Amino acid sequence: MFIAHTKIQKDNKIAKEKLRDHLINCRRYSEEYGAELGLSHVTGIAALVHDLGKYRSSFQEYLENAIKNPGQSVRGSVDHSTFGGMFIRSQLKEFKLTDDQQIMLKLLCEILENSIFSHHNTNGLKDYLDVRGEMPFLKRISRFEEDEDKQKELNQISNIFFEEVISKKGFLDYLGTALHEFTNFYSKIESEKAEEQFKTIYFLAQFIYSCVLDADRTDTACFEFTMSPLKHDSQKIFKTYYQTLLNQVNKMNSGEMGKKTINQYRAKMSDDCDIFAEKKDGIYTLSMPTGGGKTLSSLRYALKHAVLKKQKRIIYVLPFITIIEQNANVLREKLNGNKKDSTNILEFHSNVSTDLKKHESEQIDLLDLSEENWDEPIIVTTMVQFLNTIYGSGTQNRRRFHNLCNSVIVFDEVQKVPIKCISMFNQAVNFLKDYGACSVVLCTATQPALSHLKNGLHIDEDHEIVRGLQERVSQFKRVRFHDCTEKDGVANKLTVKDAAHMIIEQSEHSRSILGIFNTIDCVKSIYKETQSLIKKNSDIRIYYMSTQMCPSHRQETIKKINNDLCMHRRVICLSTPLIEAGVDVSFECVFRSLCGLDSIVQAAGRCNRNSEMKWGDVYIVLMADEVENISMLEDVNRGKKIVERYLRTGIDPNDFLTPEVVRKYFVDFLGDCQSKGQTEYLTTDYGRRVSLSQCTVGIEFFRNILQNGDDEIRSKLQETLQYSSSETIARHFEVIQSNTTSVIVPYHYGKKIISELNGDINDTSEIYQLLKEAQPFMINVFESTFRKINDNNGVVAIRPDRFAASNKVIYALRENFYDDKNLGLVTEGNQKISECVF
Repeated sequence: MFIAHTKIQKDNKIAKEKLRDHLINCRRYSEEYGAELGLSHVTGIAALVHDLGKYRSSFQEYLENAIKNPGQSVRGSVDHSTFGGMFIRSQLKEFKLTDDQQIMLKLLCEILENSIFSHHNTNGLKDYLDVRGEMPFLKRISRFEEDEDKQKELNQISNIFFEEVISKKGFLDYLGTALHEFTNFYSKIESEKAEEQFKTIYFLAQFIYSCVLDADRTDTACFEFTMSPLKHDSQKIFKTYYQTLLNQVNKMNSGEMGKKTINQYRAKMSDDCDIFAEKKDGIYTLSMPTGGGKTLSSLRYALKHAVLKKQKRIIYVLPFITIIEQNANVLREKLNGNKKDSTNILEFHSNVSTDLKKHESEQIDLLDLSEENWDEPIIVTTMVQFLNTIYGSGTQNRRRFHNLCNSVIVFDEVQKVPIKCISMFNQAVNFLKDYGACSVVLCTATQPALSHLKNGLHIDEDHEIVRGLQERVSQFKRVRFHDCTEKDGVANKLTVKDAAHMIIEQSEHSRSILGIFNTIDCVKSIYKETQSLIKKNSDIRIYYMSTQMCPSHRQETIKKINNDLCMHRRVICLSTPLIEAGVDVSFECVFRSLCGLDSIVQAAGRCNRNSEMKWGDVYIVLMADEVENISMLEDVNRGKKIVERYLRTGIDPNDFLTPEVVRKYFVDFLGDCQSKGQTEYLTTDYGRRVSLSQCTVGIEFFRNILQNGDDEIRSKLQETLQYSSSETIARHFEVIQSNTTSVIVPYHYGKKIISELNGDINDTSEIYQLLKEAQPFMINVFESTFRKINDNNGVVAIRPDRFAASNKVIYALRENFYDDKNLGLVTEGNQKISECVF
């Protein structure tokens, strides 16, 4: 009996999964995934042979040795992934085709081969051509073809495969059907320019690869956890949710609430979204003014459109600097009747584990299996995770890509796409819309005009969902802006004390004040200074907000703030920009440190949000450089300079909300970025400058080699039909430049999670559940801060013995390094140490 996987059961007996069963199961799963794009046989055949190399006697011996001597086998020491790809290649000679058909078959098989070669490669598909002129994909093939022993083995295991899994005729017929599907897909792009064709094929290959990965991991997880994959009837769920939402909307629009003018304006825009949902798939803009209710309105569009177009998933993507749990809470409360009921709704912050070492592994480890593959009907996630799913390293990221297809994708606050990622974002979204059966909604009050760039979005001509946008903006004007950045013709730069005194003075006139500043250090300093100025008997309640608090902590803080605001208590909240987007709060007065226009508009959206009074007040202030150092925050600094120029040249800040000024700002902002090449992800690879967005095409490398390479290298270029560099992208791609490490913090239930993970628990399903529950209790710590905490013995690796074989680690923070009352993470630790859970 040939084995695919083994596991130790609770009774200490060894359970084995037959290789034949694994291959057939994977084909079935992969066929389901591929059917989304009409490619079920293409994805199915790759999954069917991906583990063909496990029919080798050496691999079976490797597995037996791993059972007898656990922990002693060297992972990846026995190659199995090359054999499936080379098996595909060996079958090509069986086809008698025309020249055009031969080209299609060759292109298809290159993609299939690479998907199989790479299904344990942490950097994804092998490069066809890299910046050096090397061709790693071809090298993998050449090494195999030069090894006579391996070729003999391939003949042997091919015969076993045809006897045990599928007949040779059945396989060739299946491959023929796959070729027909692939040819049909290619016919959609053959009229495009060569560069566009290469780009589309790159993403198609990622889709196929993703299907193989997810099928493999899903079947392995089912065996490991003794379970069946979850099945969702998305259409039934979306129909029910749509009716539920309509009932909620009708309820909000009736009675006293419905009589309020601002709610009537919101209702009209919500109706616009419902009507617009009947249009075909496309890339559309939802340019609602802040406070317009875009979360529920976009959900109304998404649910109705998903029902009409029979799409399987709705994905909400929020900025990486914002809080996503509030949006998830809104969805859970409106759709499930309880903000804690996550049925059908996945809130995904980050991967739990941290790679210690990049490696090509021949086994699936427990942590990889515990990462979500995004198969829930509704996903709420971040821009970081969305982009990592397409470009990031780690097979746990890439396995999710296929689940982006056949979806409605809503990008909330789309102007927050990191500048260096804009071209790559546009490329991916264009594929998802043009060929991935997706409808895309760009949500924001400040549309960034992404279609006007060199590598622009393919936004539809009639793209704006809200009818009469200019009138809607006027209807939602409810704040007055005050420029405090200049005094007597000189820049008015504030110290920490200046800012704190200004806030305290304003508290005599405003019951609720929000102060937003650009850096954590600045916010923390002003918070402490303001706290010291508040008199002992004062009834003012002061709050602090930053990303150094875990999501659950931030959520609880927002809940307290909203409760105080509802009770008309005196409140001061000091926060980093994370509160600007997606947080439903309403203050009488807002102070905003000078920054880009989009952030100022978003900050204004937290002021007088529901027209509680005639006018709210937004004060734009300028902090001294030594107080708020943004020299390393290039995008913030650029936006700050543009807005400062506007203020100095006579543009009234009260016009900042108008579509004309917003459009002018983004033309200036993105135009400056593009002129400096900053909308391209530029990096250095093997000492050569390279744009990662060009790596999806590879023509730049190809042309360079044709001009400068020697004859031998140039002749090799004819051996493949593709030149993309997926591995190069994965090695360098990082949405947030600074390295961060995920750490579970001991905030409330987080303490129990840490304690249980650190205990003697061995049940894999229980560990899986704990890792899932850990996400709201995690923070991402920058490398320098992590080192400082680690040096102070503030961070601990949870049960490193359990995960040692996988080269992964889960970190937890000691209790005295987390202030669960106010600040969250504290790098020095607190002398008042509570009971330790380690």
